[in-house]
Amino acid sequence: MKIVFVWDGLTDQPVTFQLTDAAHQQYFEQTVTAEDGRAELVVKPGGGLGVHLITVRTPRGEEAPYIRYGSFRVDAATTVATDTGEIDELLELLEEGLRQCIDVTQVNGKLRTYYKAADNSRQNLAYPAFGIDGLRYFIPDVKSMFEAIYDNQWPDGRLPDHVYGDNYHPRGPRKLRTCMADLEIGVAWGLCKGWQAHGDDEWLRAMLPSVEAGLDFVLTDPLMFDETHGTIKRPHTLDEWDIGFTDDGDHSETDETCKFVLMQGDTAQLHLAATLLAEGFEATGDSVRAEHYRRVRSYYYHLGNELFWDGTKYIHHIHLDEFDHGDFDESDQLAMSCSAAVTRGLADHEKAVSIVDEYVRRWEETGDLQPGYPDELGYFKRNSGAWTKGQGEYCNGGLFPWVGGELCRGALQHGREELAYRLLRDVHSVLKRDNGALFTWYNLDGTAAINAPHHQTNYDPWGFSPWAAAVVEELIGVKPARPQFRHVICAPRWPAAGVKTASATAHFPSSDTYFSYRYERSEDSIRLHFAGTGERVSFRILLPGWRECSGVTLDGHDVAFEIEHVEESVYVTVEAEINGVGEMVVDR
Repeated sequence: MKIVFVWDGLTDQPVTFQLTDAAHQQYFEQTVTAEDGRAELVVKPGGGLGVHLITVRTPRGEEAPYIRYGSFRVDAATTVATDTGEIDELLELLEEGLRQCIDVTQVNGKLRTYYKAADNSRQNLAYPAFGIDGLRYFIPDVKSMFEAIYDNQWPDGRLPDHVYGDNYHPRGPRKLRTCMADLEIGVAWGLCKGWQAHGDDEWLRAMLPSVEAGLDFVLTDPLMFDETHGTIKRPHTLDEWDIGFTDDGDHSETDETCKFVLMQGDTAQLHLAATLLAEGFEATGDSVRAEHYRRVRSYYYHLGNELFWDGTKYIHHIHLDEFDHGDFDESDQLAMSCSAAVTRGLADHEKAVSIVDEYVRRWEETGDLQPGYPDELGYFKRNSGAWTKGQGEYCNGGLFPWVGGELCRGALQHGREELAYRLLRDVHSVLKRDNGALFTWYNLDGTAAINAPHHQTNYDPWGFSPWAAAVVEELIGVKPARPQFRHVICAPRWPAAGVKTASATAHFPSSDTYFSYRYERSEDSIRLHFAGTGERVSFRILLPGWRECSGVTLDGHDVAFEIEHVEESVYVTVEAEINGVGEMVVDR
């Protein structure tokens, strides 16, 4: 921003400019020499969002200094502008898709912001977790969707997977629970992801008893927990779905007649929920509960890897009751939650790379990633109406955008950046092909599939959200290490996308906090100007082809750095404080 100070009393004297942000914190001061009655300079705004004050001082002989004031407004939005323009357009499409999902309705007499969930009926608020990763960068209310669920919690701690608005009249009850086993743990980690954006510790403290009641239910109820193995069980479902089957066919309830399994995705979500709850309890001052959840996290990390890892990938599930699948090899399925095990933190680096590479191998060799249960087993019928689930259809082996989004995130996190960029280009082309739409699922040939015409949406938040998170948190490379970006991780991976200049901002509307940078790459250096509302930033800068670093400066001063190798990729890591607008230069 250019600031010009004009006064007929100016000669060639010094003029000092000071900038103070909306939190009344000074973040900039510079003195320039006036010429011909004017002084000017170009500044990069930083600090807190809102109205910033300009103070200009210049000496006036024996009199008091001459002082003038001005102001300007600083706002932020999650956005990116690059020299290639491709990722810019992709992020715009993803944001628009997420916004198309947002709705507001009354539940129990209170207005709630929620998203229309995948192939579910409108006004079903019961799946807030699975859109929060992307939504939190674009919408201000990431509380009420969780409040609506816990307001309808049963006395035993159970949560419903169908909660409808007050003016909605479904054929069945307005609140019900099917055979999904991950609802309590999914809402637990999703609520914590929302808290990372709004940072309201008092709100979190008030919600935590309900969160723990839900976890207590799922970890103690005889129909939900397997004492022998020490983890959640569920009816034999298709991954994290509410669609299970018995010897007699489709079954969506949990009762004693079910054929039970242990499902990897449930254990991985328990691990993630414990990880985030430990952070939440620490922030609210309860170190005892924080330590408890750190132990829970460690327990499920080791248990999940012991039970489900087969040397290449995580198996879909382990049968607790006998079930005859004939000659079909269930263990060969690369089920939906396997890619999410990477981003949920269950997989270490070696396992994550193995999973990503296995997806690529199957993608290139067969195109059939899962595969689904064969039609000859008779579990699901083709052409049986809206909910047909033949092999390769819907949750029985169909292709789901959120699997690709999680795979892309995992590839960026674990040294497969060029693969991730290929995936981003692919989803970009699909969005443009289908006029900005992202469907709940796709056929094996990549065409959009309509499985449930009465519910289906062409704007699927479960698909949009992980792709948006992949762009913002892993390619642009800005994500919170502490709530409200107080500590931020900045890991721009622009060399993988062929980008040389980029201006990027990640913004949480729920707290009006942000982190922003300007990235410039030349033959011999990478230069970043950065600003934000937080206190500290951990940089992880992906080096381009030169793959070496002779030094790093922060605001012109040499600083310590480390080199990190992730597969064939090389990163420079630096710790820095956020104070006004900083400048970091990485030299070849």
